[in-house]
Amino acid sequence: NSNLQIIESNAFEESKVKKIFIPSTVTKICELAFYRCTNLAKVEIPSNSNLQIIERFAFYESNIKEIFIPSTVTKICEDAFCDCKNLTKVDIPHNSNLQIIELCAFCESKIKDFFIPSKVSQIGQEIFFDCKLQIIEISEDSKLDSFPFSAFLFCSEFIIMIPSSLKKLIN
Repeated sequence: NSNLQIIESNAFEESKVKKIFIPSTVTKICELAFYRCTNLAKVEIPSNSNLQIIERFAFYESNIKEIFIPSTVTKICEDAFCDCKNLTKVDIPHNSNLQIIELCAFCESKIKDFFIPSKVSQIGQEIFFDCKLQIIEISEDSKLDSFPFSAFLFCSEFIIMIPSSLKKLIN
């Protein structure tokens, strides 16, 4: 029965927290909230979440293995999940309202598969820098008209499923 709405900047920075449940009432996880929480292995976010924004460096260098991004999230900011060395799974529903994924959002993680939902209209440079990608799927109904090829710097071989609506890959 939490009334918590915002997890403020630096709230858990470098703490020893191992597991956290984000109440459905939370709308924003501010910058550096879980910054360098090297013991943080599990983050639970309910499907009825009201979360809208995950700010800069929110989970930087945490040890989470997977994360569910609720359909209400509209923006994942710069370096939000950067250097999460154990992150292999990012679960984004097909009905997601995600619109923006900023620079280096998931860089240096071990994400294997990633789905870019239809409402994403902006992708930042190097979002998957040095990731272990195998498959990237862009929704067939995608609002993207371009995609920065630099999103994949230092990624090895992977498959990208590009919708017919995508007009150009840019440098």
